[in-house]
Formats: sequence, C-alpha cells, structure tokens
Amino acid sequence: MYRANYPEAPGMHNRSPSTSRIKSKSVTFMEELKRSLVAIFFGVILLIVSSSLLFWNEGRAVQTAKSLDEGLQALRVLPNSDVAFEENNNKLVHVTGYLHTAQELSDAEYGIMINAVKLKRTVQMLQWVEHESTREIDEGDHTRMESTYSYNTEWRSDLVNSNLFSNPVAYQNPTAFPMEGRIVVADPVRVGTFILTSGLLDKIVNFSPFSGSERPTNPNIKLHAGKYYHSQDVWNPQVGDIRVEFSYAGLSGQHPEVVSIIGKQVGRELRPYQTEAGGEILLLYLGEKTAEEIFSLEHAQNKLLTWAVRGGGWLLMFVSFSCMTNICSLLVSRFPLVRDLVNLGLTSLNVSLSITLSLTIVALGWVIYRPMLGLGLLSLAALPFILSWIRLYRRDHKENRYRKI
Repeated sequence: MYRANYPEAPGMHNRSPSTSRIKSKSVTFMEELKRSLVAIFFGVILLIVSSSLLFWNEGRAVQTAKSLDEGLQALRVLPNSDVAFEENNNKLVHVTGYLHTAQELSDAEYGIMINAVKLKRTVQMLQWVEHESTREIDEGDHTRMESTYSYNTEWRSDLVNSNLFSNPVAYQNPTAFPMEGRIVVADPVRVGTFILTSGLLDKIVNFSPFSGSERPTNPNIKLHAGKYYHSQDVWNPQVGDIRVEFSYAGLSGQHPEVVSIIGKQVGRELRPYQTEAGGEILLLYLGEKTAEEIFSLEHAQNKLLTWAVRGGGWLLMFVSFSCMTNICSLLVSRFPLVRDLVNLGLTSLNVSLSITLSLTIVALGWVIYRPMLGLGLLSLAALPFILSWIRLYRRDHKENRYRKI
C-alpha cells in the first residue's frame, strides 16, 4: 500500500525482497488442554477487568457531565486577555487570545529554528521486521501448527529486537538508536498577560511538518522532501540508516495562532478548576470559540468516550467468555461436524452473555449515579431472562393441561 501511494519515496527502490520461512509443529491433545486451561484463567482476568472498566466508565461519564454543567454556570468570560483582574482570582474564566513566546526553538545540527510553542524531532531507523502467520492443520489424530515468517525492511520509530526473530542470524537489526526523538517546549508561553501552565501546554498537539530552508553542512545528512536522511544513498538505504523529521505546534511570532482557554485564574496563571462534582476543568481549543461552543464540544467528547469505553468493555467481555468456553470446542475437536455445531452455539452464547452482563453492569452503575435510568437499563438487561421464563412457563402449562385431558 505504501509503495503504491508513494512510488518515489526513498527506500522504495532496490529494497531487499521479502523472504519467507515455514515452521511446522504437531500439537498433542494434552498440550491443547493445557492451553485451554490457561485461556480459562486469562478469561477470568479479562472478565474482572472488563466489568471494572464498564462500572468505572459510568461513574466517570456522570461526573464529567456534572462538572461541565457546573463549570458553565460558574464561568466568567473575560473581555480581553490583556489584564488579569484581581476579582477573578480563583474563579473559572474564559479567555481568548494569541499564543506568544519570545523563545525560538532550534536544532543546530539540522539548521532548524522556529518561533513556536513546541518543536518535535521524530527519528526513524530502517530495520528488519518479521511478520508471522499461523494456521492449524487437522491431521485426524493430532493438530499440526504451521507458521510462516516473512521479512522486509521498514522505517520504524521503535527498536525492533531481531534476537526474537525466527531467523535472527540472517536478519539482524542494530541494538540501539544513534539518536533519540524529542519534543522541545518553549518557556514561558503566554496568551496576553496570562501564563500557560504545563497542563495547558500538554493540550497543544496540532503538529505540522517543518524543515529548514538550508541543506545541512554535514555531508552525511541529506535533505529530501522535508526529511533528513543519515544515509550514503537516499534511494537505496541500508538497515541501520536514520531518517529525521521535524514538526511544530502552537505557532507564535509574526503569524501567531489564536486559542480559547477555560481555567482557574491564579494571579496571572491559568490552572485546573476543581468542581464540587469532583472533576477538573482545564480546556484549550485552537481558534476563537465561545464558552458555550467549548462546553458543547466537551459534552460531545464525553459521550463519544463513554460509548467507546462501553464498546471496548463489551468486546473484552466477549473475548473473556470465548476464552472460558474454548475448552468445550476442544473436547469435541475429534468430531468435525459436532465441533462446528458447538462452535456456532458457543459464539451465540458468548455474544448473548457478554451483551446481557454488560448491560447489567452499566445499569448497576447508573442505579448508583442516576437511579431512574439505571432501573430502566436493569430491566432491559433482565428482559431476555424474563421472556425465556415466560416461554418455559407457558410450555409447561400446556403440557400439564394435555396430560389432564
């Protein structure tokens, strides 16, 4: 995919072809049984983690929503960012203005210099990467595992340990990066007269690519398409070659970026505001935004995060039930037709159990934080069991009536 989209990118030409290596191993029934028992233990751990995550998420969602509502009510909108009035001390304020820092961030080796809040240096090294694909082959009395290993070179920011490869002798990577990536942050950074604390600086992450206008004086460093290559041949890099890219965030200087901030005024600093609901409010958005727009965006993000965690919790729960019921499939693995039927039934069972238990835990969380809605969700979670009980009752009632006749 990368080659198709960027055919002229360095490293895409004369690259070593991907090679493969195949390993086969027979797995006995006892080995599969041991794996299933380990999977059951792992499934129990996952069930505890997913249940705790779902319950915690409901409390977090309610606390965040209440804190945002409380913050909007207590907020003071400042007419400008030029003066920090004493009467706003320890109050939640909304301020809009231009980012400003007198410090110029630089990297002398590459001739980089920019007036911004952050300067990030990303370092990548060309390394061998192993890709493994495994399949099970049923040979009647036993199962054979066949693993295929392929190797190709990729630019990676993390160190790939080639000692863990299936074939570490033929494909070796360096054991360390010759240089590290880093982020340099300007100090101090202001919006008008207000000083941005570390919590606000952490929220400035809108990085844009940046490169110097002059080529490096070091002949071993080559500039191409905004990236700096430590390589003898940019078009034919070797394993161990380095690629460096720079980016910045929070432009200052002649064309500064506008930001909108909500936080507690403490002197000339903007710090987190502690709400009575138990949450903290310290917000920063790029561009000129009203307080209502900011709080509306935060409510939307809170809802999105809540549903994302719910989905993740349900998925973990489904995986946990799959791990715990895998042993049932193993016990009938010698009978292919029965095994397929059991697997189909187990999948349906795991989906039903995970959905029902997830709804139950979410409902219990809401019973504590919002009782009326929680009881409604709890009733919804119990609905499948109630319907099943009603069907069984009706069937038994009909059978008893026919017997009397």
